[in-house]
Amino acid sequence: MSQVKVLLAMTGLDPNNKRIRLLARTIKETSGIEVHYSGMYKSLEDNAAEAVRLQVDMVGLSIYTGLHLTVFPDMRRALDAAGGADIVLFGEGLIPAQDAEALVGSGAADAIFPSTAPIKSIIEWILHRPG
Repeated sequence: MSQVKVLLAMTGLDPNNKRIRLLARTIKETSGIEVHYSGMYKSLEDNAAEAVRLQVDMVGLSIYTGLHLTVFPDMRRALDAAGGADIVLFGEGLIPAQDAEALVGSGAADAIFPSTAPIKSIIEWILHRPG
């Protein structure tokens, strides 16, 4: 099995980057997953293009702005349009459980983790995701 490659991303003007930077650092230090962090203030299209360029298996979006019901479907469309239809999309942030269920149920995201989820559980999901 080849090494899993993940792009961790933020979008728009969300200034809350501490959690995603911690996730990136923890993944690099503990898991053997190849991780890239796109930085702040990128558009969805920029992140999608970067994901395709890097040939990642997964994109993880961190969202703390309350725009998750728009951002995840738009990111899925951006990935598909950029040639990344096979890229798994997951997220973390301040996302109510019912919204997380709706996003996963609609196919806009493959998994959504609350901001309180232990980073270890996100890494375990990345490493052991079926399919």
